[in-house]
Amino acid sequence: MRFIHASDLNLGMIPDGQKSWGRERGNALFSALDKIVDLVIQENADALFLTGQSFHFSPLKEDVERIRQVFARIPFCHILLFSKNSPDYHFLNNAAFPRNIHLIREEKEHLYVEDLNMEILAIQKYTGQIAEIEEFSLQHSDAIPLLLCNTGKDCSFPSNREELEKLPFSFVALGGEYNKRVLLENRILYAGSPEPLGKEQLGEHGIYLGNIHPLQKKVDALDFIPIATVQYIFLHFHLDKETGTEALRSRLHTEIQKRGLEHIYRIKFSGDRDPETKITEELLPKGARVIEWIDKTYPLYDFYSLYKEHSNDLIGLYIRSYLKKGLNELSQKEQDALFYGVSALLQGGK
Repeated sequence: MRFIHASDLNLGMIPDGQKSWGRERGNALFSALDKIVDLVIQENADALFLTGQSFHFSPLKEDVERIRQVFARIPFCHILLFSKNSPDYHFLNNAAFPRNIHLIREEKEHLYVEDLNMEILAIQKYTGQIAEIEEFSLQHSDAIPLLLCNTGKDCSFPSNREELEKLPFSFVALGGEYNKRVLLENRILYAGSPEPLGKEQLGEHGIYLGNIHPLQKKVDALDFIPIATVQYIFLHFHLDKETGTEALRSRLHTEIQKRGLEHIYRIKFSGDRDPETKITEELLPKGARVIEWIDKTYPLYDFYSLYKEHSNDLIGLYIRSYLKKGLNELSQKEQDALFYGVSALLQGGK
């Protein structure tokens, strides 16, 4: 039995909504579903497990119609999709889906898919009660046992290897985490969202394609397949007093162009720098997408010379309040306040 496990599509969400690329990111979430269905067709998958939060908001009629049309392309594949037994999910719960689409509405459901001889325990949200999972027993003795389970921030799935190995399932498809994570090789994992949903989700995002041997009832193949074309990438630049503005500009251009302008960057600067070296977003290559810009550098000021130059203004007064103690005797917190305070005063005028 070939299957695809995808998770937390969050359709309707607009990641980085305040940025110029926000709407493009929102469209990418719906495109991810199209790509998943393309893979189902390409790989002739028998089942598609969609765990986690498929819709970011309560789905509207047009949202449901859109996924209904997408799923209509794969009538041969059994699709398991979490809904909620709530008025907010009225349009999804009352949609006319064909028999190959299984909506999971209740907190806990026990399903049997005869076409695939697949018996499933589906849990809307894991509450920490491992017993209800451990005590699962098949109602069809020769069926493939599967667990589809969502977790929340307040209660994650067990991670103890011995405990996991005892679970009576051929495969456990987890949802509720946006980054992929394998808890037990070839058996228990979070697929993560097929598209990154925020700056914390670094690296590749996609789905898992697997196969369960019908007789052995074990996963004999499982591969991660990237789907997202955009990644959040973290770059860290360590500066020293020899690093000039143009050298820094060159490094930024090289590192970003090497990885691609289509990606979204979190950039951090650290180290000691020449006060004349400017760290501004004007150094970025044209078209670069930056969601986070953190400057933790220390400008190597000659505070005694600065004090003499500004002895009669606010800058001099500020420096004197710290140098009374002696520069080498300042705590780290005091050094930070001195460096950043002087930088702000110099940039803001006397």
